[in-house]
Amino acid sequence: MADRIAVIGSFAELRALVSAVEAFRREAIGIATVYSPFQSSEIREALGEPALGPGRFFTLAGGVTGILTGVFLAWYTAAQWRFIVGGKYPIPYVPTVIPAFEFFILLSIIFTLGGMLFLNRMPKKRLPKYYDGRFSQDRFGLVVYCADSDWGKISRMMTDLGAQEVLKVEE
Repeated sequence: MADRIAVIGSFAELRALVSAVEAFRREAIGIATVYSPFQSSEIREALGEPALGPGRFFTLAGGVTGILTGVFLAWYTAAQWRFIVGGKYPIPYVPTVIPAFEFFILLSIIFTLGGMLFLNRMPKKRLPKYYDGRFSQDRFGLVVYCADSDWGKISRMMTDLGAQEVLKVEE
């Protein structure tokens, strides 16, 4: 038998899952994964996660990089071609806004997509053994890793908290 097992609870209602997550957090039992067919702020709050995730920093980094790239490209082009500007400053400021804005949008989107792939650990080559397709349709899933000796306690706790199905998967 394995030393570490995954206990998977399948819940039909969001309220039952949220109460189970809160109970496991109170008991200091580590929650490995929570599956939901839709995004829910109640689950995020029960897990103690912040409302805004780290993905926004990828967008910020892309935006700043885009603005700097657009400004540099416009200024470098003006300096490289040495246009005669009739007594005006050779590196224009106002026309720099357009490439800066375009690069801002472009690199913000690219960095955001890259950040989403990175943070979501995509692409996944294979799903975990315990994943149930119903978690993407109409069920909520809660995965807890525990020692083989704690299986009975965790299973009872999940059943008492409203799990309709509790499975044991050896790692």
